[in-house]
Amino acid sequence: MAINEYNKQVKVYTLDRKLIKNAVLIKQGDDNVTLAFHKTSRDEIKQLLENDVVQNEVILLMTHNIKGMCYFHAESTNIYSGSAPKEVNVVFSSLQKLETIQRRQDVKVKAHDMKINLTLSFRDMKEVTAELIDISAGGIMFSYPSEMLMEKEIVIYHFKSPKANFDVKARILRIQDLKRQTKDGEEEIRCYGCCFEDIKPNEEYSIREFVLYLQREEILRERERQDY
Repeated sequence: MAINEYNKQVKVYTLDRKLIKNAVLIKQGDDNVTLAFHKTSRDEIKQLLENDVVQNEVILLMTHNIKGMCYFHAESTNIYSGSAPKEVNVVFSSLQKLETIQRRQDVKVKAHDMKINLTLSFRDMKEVTAELIDISAGGIMFSYPSEMLMEKEIVIYHFKSPKANFDVKARILRIQDLKRQTKDGEEEIRCYGCCFEDIKPNEEYSIREFVLYLQREEILRERERQDY
């Protein structure tokens, strides 16, 4: 399997889907991966060794920008110290894909400092303003630091473009922290990757048009940067 297509952030679960710990993909083979567990305390190392990970079967959740959330069954076969302090590396072998939940379709484009309006369905229909990170015909990624949202929550995205306005449901597929450059250095933001649900054909067409519009704007910005 082409693991190199997957994002580096990985979640490790027990077979009954209880989260053990977050990890980072650092190495890949034909049917195995090596994950790094960072900032691991002595108690967590003991837990990894004795209870949850080594010599046990686990479920790995790996995310893909197009395919969405992919669950794999895996067996841990080795553990060793990582290169950084309090880092533990674990090798997982015999990976078998269990399921893929939704997929974000087509090309996604970055949104630059674009604000969007959302309604939080699971939070008493609270209306909030969030920052759009990227968008595709299949979903969005946004940042909203004021509250901690959860996977599988539904938000209502109030889509607005020069040609169309409508509401569309979006389900949170993954949560990840992204780093980005600022004038003062670097900051980390909590982001939520979502897929659209129950979207109508004309609504999907409008979003595709908007994505193409953003692509053209990005091309123009890149040309302007090259001219200077």
